[in-house]
Amino acid sequence: MQDRQKQPKSKENRPRADIARLFSAATTLAVFSAVIAAGLSNGELLNLGRGIAMLSVGVMQPEGTAKVLSQRLERVPAAGRPNPPPALPQYSTAGGLLTSGMLISKPASNPLNAPKEEGDGGKVIELQLTTGSTFIQGVAIKNASSRTIDIAAELKKKPKITLKDTLEPQVLIYHTHTTEAYMTYYAGYYNAEDAERTKDATRSVVAVGEAISEQLRAAGIGVIHNVTVHDSPKYAGAYERSANTVKKILKQYPTIKVIIDVHRDAVRKSSTEKYKPTVVIGGRKAAQVMLVTSLGDTKIVPNPNWAENLRLALRVQKELHTQHKGIARPLYLVDSRYNQHLCKGALLVEVGSEANTVGEAVYSGEILGKTLAKVLKSFKK
Repeated sequence: MQDRQKQPKSKENRPRADIARLFSAATTLAVFSAVIAAGLSNGELLNLGRGIAMLSVGVMQPEGTAKVLSQRLERVPAAGRPNPPPALPQYSTAGGLLTSGMLISKPASNPLNAPKEEGDGGKVIELQLTTGSTFIQGVAIKNASSRTIDIAAELKKKPKITLKDTLEPQVLIYHTHTTEAYMTYYAGYYNAEDAERTKDATRSVVAVGEAISEQLRAAGIGVIHNVTVHDSPKYAGAYERSANTVKKILKQYPTIKVIIDVHRDAVRKSSTEKYKPTVVIGGRKAAQVMLVTSLGDTKIVPNPNWAENLRLALRVQKELHTQHKGIARPLYLVDSRYNQHLCKGALLVEVGSEANTVGEAVYSGEILGKTLAKVLKSFKK
C-alpha cells in the first residue's frame, strides 16, 4: 500500500483547492453579514463560528481533519489534563434543555391491561379533593403561613413581570424532586413494584414539565426545561442543589422572568391507601393541581420576592379555577421558602399524586401550560 503522505500533489487538484478557498471565504463573508443584521447572542455566534470552521474543513481538507478540528472546537482535553467544568447546553428556540421535544405524551394505560394484583401493595382511592369553600374573585386559599393577605387587594396589583416578543428563553421549568413518579395504570390498587420514584422521564414529573413547556412554546414563549436530577441518589439537600442549578441558568440567560418548580404530591388515607385526586375536564381524567406559594421573609431566610410571586400565583389560580373548574385545589400559602427567593416570578406546582396515572398528569400539564401562557401573555409589552 502506498504511503498517502509521500504521494506528489497533483496539479489537477490545485484549481479545486483554489475554488474551495474562494467558496469558503465567500460563505464566511455572507454569513457574517447576515449575523450583523440579525444580532445573534454570544452562544449563537460561537455555534455559528464552529459551523463555518467545520464547513471550511469539509471543503478543503483531507479526510480525518474535520474530526480533529471538531475535537479542538469542543475543547476535548489532551491526555493527562483535567476536564474543564461542564457548560450548560445551548438553548434552542425549538426546545429547551436536554429533553424538550424528545418526550412523547402517552395516555394512561387501559385498566384492562393493568398487572395482576399481587396483594403486596394497597388500595388506590380515586376522588376529587376540595377546591375550596370560600372564593374571592375565583380564588380559594389554604393559608398555613404566618401572614394574612387581602386577596382582592393583591389581585389589583400587577406582578412586576414583563415579557417581550423574543425567541430568547423567558421561562425556566425545573424539578427539585426530579424522580417523583406516577402510575402507568389505574385499577383501584397498586403493587409493591409500582415505584414512587423513577429516573424514567416518560413516567415522572419530567413528562409533566415537558407538557407545560410544549404549550408555552406553542404560544410563542421561549422555555428552558432543565431535567437535572436533584433528589437522587441523595434526597436530603435537593432544594440546595436545585437552587444552584437555577442560579447558573439565570446567570446564563438573564432574559428569564419566570421559574416553575414542577412536583407531584403524595396524598394518603393510610399507609396502604393512596388518594388519587382526579377531575374530569373536557371528557378526560386530569390530575388535580395545587400551587404552593411562600409568604415567609425573615432575616435568616429572606424572601424579598414573596409579594410578586403571590400576585402571579393568584392570577394563575384564578384562571385555572374559572376556566377549568375542579382542577385547582386551594392555593397553598406557606412560610417555607422553596427557592422562591430566586426570582420575582417563581411558582411551585404539585400535579396530582403518586396514585395518578402519568397520562392524567401530562394532561393536567397541558392545561396548566395553556393557562400559564394566557396569564404570561398579559404581561407582554
